[in-house]
Amino acid sequence: MTRALLAMDTAACLRTDGDPTAAAEMAVGDLGRLPGPFRQGLIRSRAEALHRQLTGLPRDHLGQALA
Repeated sequence: MTRALLAMDTAACLRTDGDPTAAAEMAVGDLGRLPGPFRQGLIRSRAEALHRQLTGLPRDHLGQALA
């Protein structure tokens, strides 16, 4: 779980650094590697926060993973 949180934080940093596509890809990959029950709580809230900050295709890509 700690690695997943660090990866989600890295995704948020990628967005801040101006690479929304890499941010979305990292977040989607992070969510995809976790068992279902671990995709809730803090990890989901961080993914949703990132999703709100993205636009266009990166937002759609992460949105599909969150659906």
